[in-house]
Amino acid sequence: MRSGLRKLTKALNVGVDKIMPDAIVFAMILTLITFVAGITLTGSGPLDMIKYWGNGFWGFLAFSMQMTVIIATGYIVASAPLAKKFLVKICEIPKNAVQGVVFIAICSAILGWISWGLGLVAGAILARTVAQNLKKVDFKLYVAVAYTGAITTGLFGISGSEFLMVNTPGYFLEKQLGLIPLSKTVFEPSLLIAEILGLIIIVPLLAALIHSDPKDTPHMDKEILDAFAAQDAESAAKVVDKKNMTFAEKMDNNPIMNLIIGIGGLIYIVYWFATKGFDLNLNIMNFILLMVGIILHMTPRNLLTAAEEGVKSAFGVVIQFPFYAGIQGMMGDSGLVALIANFFAGISTQTTYPFWTYISMSIVNFFIPSSGGIFMVAGQPLGQAALNLGIEPHKFVIAFTAGETISNIIQPFWAIPLLGIARLKMKDIMGYCIVFFVVLTAIFFGVWAIMW
Repeated sequence: MRSGLRKLTKALNVGVDKIMPDAIVFAMILTLITFVAGITLTGSGPLDMIKYWGNGFWGFLAFSMQMTVIIATGYIVASAPLAKKFLVKICEIPKNAVQGVVFIAICSAILGWISWGLGLVAGAILARTVAQNLKKVDFKLYVAVAYTGAITTGLFGISGSEFLMVNTPGYFLEKQLGLIPLSKTVFEPSLLIAEILGLIIIVPLLAALIHSDPKDTPHMDKEILDAFAAQDAESAAKVVDKKNMTFAEKMDNNPIMNLIIGIGGLIYIVYWFATKGFDLNLNIMNFILLMVGIILHMTPRNLLTAAEEGVKSAFGVVIQFPFYAGIQGMMGDSGLVALIANFFAGISTQTTYPFWTYISMSIVNFFIPSSGGIFMVAGQPLGQAALNLGIEPHKFVIAFTAGETISNIIQPFWAIPLLGIARLKMKDIMGYCIVFFVVLTAIFFGVWAIMW
């Protein structure tokens, strides 16, 4: 059975690798599909759709910058000498490739539950470090489990957009649904059971079964190892000869400024959590990573050298995110999202509601991978359908979030930061991600069938 599962999964991953285009081509194809669907299904004209696309094209600029910064700061922290020693130490825990994939799956899921941004960056760095230690691993599987764990628990956890939104006074559906506390979303027993069963137990075990036997595992792709080594070597090579420094170079290599700025940053971080509670959003996460990086690297020159290398991994964000913003513009302004939501709301019964909500949001999420953005557009019709069917508001929000969250596993958008750090493409991990998507979907449906 184990041999058959390995062969099936391997064949799927190889097959997807051969037919799936690069992520930018995938985004362009989705753009064309949305364009045609808007004209066909909503009555919008070609010029209207182009206008919606152009108007929305730069809608993710702020988010793109946040993601670029989290990639860069993640690398800045991980590349600091002290952090490297720590990472190498904890990544020595797994002694073989199978233990490694289980270790990465569990760590990524736990870190993602705290913050999806932290989970994505840390998961990629853990996968990279464990792989560099062990050498003979299925690195693509390592990255796939890191992504699956981080992005799934990330949007179900304490940094999940929808769960935080519906617990915020004044949100746009408060009159319709009321305020929904985190105790009924993040800490809902059925959701926690599904998460633990799926992401802490079954996915790690499945990944262990899928991974080839350590003695049969080939060495990690030399090109990837060389890329990691070159990145590290380039950082190490940019060291100034301290004996012959100019005044400017002495300023660049003086730790005083880093310590002053870093300590000031730490004071603000303490103030933030003291006054706002555990509000771990992307901005404060980036701030924490940057301040920690400033302190760990000690000098401005070391910091900038690490940042230069880290930013190189973020090119996918810069190029691809505007296309998804344009797709969101077409989907929202043409009425496509509302059309899809209303259709599935209309065919739902109290029993089938979570299933159809999950399916509809999975479809929409493929075109608008914007956690929170989908809820703003499709939340009203699906929320009203839930109330009409006598379904409690918190169950609607969980079903809605599950659809967009679990489908993220097979959506390239959220994987871009992680793939940038890992130096892989989405097609390298998509076959494995499809398997995890199917398994987690089955687990959530099973838990709902018993506990809904």
